[in-house]
Parts: sequence; C-alpha cells; structure tokens
Amino acid sequence: MHKASALLRNIKSDSIVQMEIIPVTEAEVKAIVMTLKSKNSTGYGGISNKILKHCFHFISKPLTYIFNFSLTAGTFPERCKFAIVRPIYKKGEIKEMNNYRPISLLTAMSKILETIMFNRLEQHLESNSILNKEQFGFRKCVHIENAIFSLTNNILTSLNQRQQVGGIFCDLTKAFDCANHTVFLNKLYYYGIRGKCHCWFQSYLENRKQSVCISPHFLEHNKSSSWETVINGVPQGSILGPLLFII
Repeated sequence: MHKASALLRNIKSDSIVQMEIIPVTEAEVKAIVMTLKSKNSTGYGGISNKILKHCFHFISKPLTYIFNFSLTAGTFPERCKFAIVRPIYKKGEIKEMNNYRPISLLTAMSKILETIMFNRLEQHLESNSILNKEQFGFRKCVHIENAIFSLTNNILTSLNQRQQVGGIFCDLTKAFDCANHTVFLNKLYYYGIRGKCHCWFQSYLENRKQSVCISPHFLEHNKSSSWETVINGVPQGSILGPLLFII
C-alpha cells in the first residue's frame, strides 16, 4: 500500500460528514453554460462552446437529465474522457520538448459536468474545513500575495525572536501528470466522498484517453498520435484538475 494511503488509516474521520448527491437543475446548467468562453475550438466531441451556447435553449432539458443520471449512477460518460493534447510553447529553445506545456482540449459537455461536480466537491471541502489554511493555490479569494505574506511574516517573526530559519522548496514541475489515482481515491473516501460520489470520481479518472496533436509550421496538416490510456495524473486544462491536485 502507498505510504500516503497507509497514513490515512491511522487518522479518525468520524467528524467528517458524507458528501451527498445534490441534483442539478436546468437553471444551474444554463448558468454554467453561459460562463463558458465563446470559443470556436473543439475537442473530441466536435462541438464548440459557441455552438453550445447558441443551441442551449433546445437541448437544456436532455442535458440536465443526462447530468443528473451521471451523478446518481456514479459514472462519468466515456465519450467525455477523450482529450486532445496540444503542446504550447513556453520559452527557451523551440526544438526542446521540455520547453512546451501540454494543454488538454476537452469536450464542452465534459467541462459542464465537471463544473457541476466541482461546485459540490468544493462546498463539501469548505463546509468541513478539509483543506489546510496554508494551501494557497487554486482556491477562491486566496492569491499568491497571501502565500508571500505568510512566508515572509513567519521568517521575520522567527528572526526577531533570534531563532534560526530554514526552508525546504520542492519543484512541482509536471506534478499534475504524476498524481496517483489510488492515493487520490483513498483520500476522497477518507474525506467523506463515498458511495455513488466516490464511484463517480473513480469513473472520472479511469480509462481516460489522450492523443497528442501537433501542427508544425512546415506541415500542411496536423499530425496526431494514437489514442493512449492515461494511468496517472489529472487532465491539464480541466475544471476539476486543480482541485483534485490540491487534495
């Protein structure tokens, strides 16, 4: 068993309530769709956010039914698990692979369903005070300035008290790609995400597919790899990815 999973077995979790499945309403789905950026780019599904917004009035009821079925059944739609990965150039030598950042193009339907579950999971984490107050990344109303202030304040306070100060800094490069699914699912169970909710997240992580697509300037058409199964990590560019990462 992974060490992180073993540690959870020694900690009591009786005070954490179990997360309940809250049905989604048509109004909530509409509000989420309206917040999507009106982009023409498409993922595996071939439907852009712009098209989805234009025709939402006609498909709002079936979409709401599908999303509620997903939540109550504890399954994430298989067709929403396909991600087209495009390498985005960051800096440095243009021919060096490490100088590119992978961005996952997900389906529009996937982002809506992820947002629905994100809202419920975030509410559960906040209401049970699960996330550590020193966790500054990927949280509402918490910014890098808060982390800088906390760090400098602790250092200066210790120095004023004539204490020695030391620091350990970890490089989290490609950390999203290395997140262990087993550890994550065990932590979710410990934090009260059980039953159908736990099944939903397991389904969300399992059997995800990705294909890398590149468009070099010297080629007329894009070049894509074959579809491969993702066994670790959370999808870059996803709605749930950052929240799952800090958990």
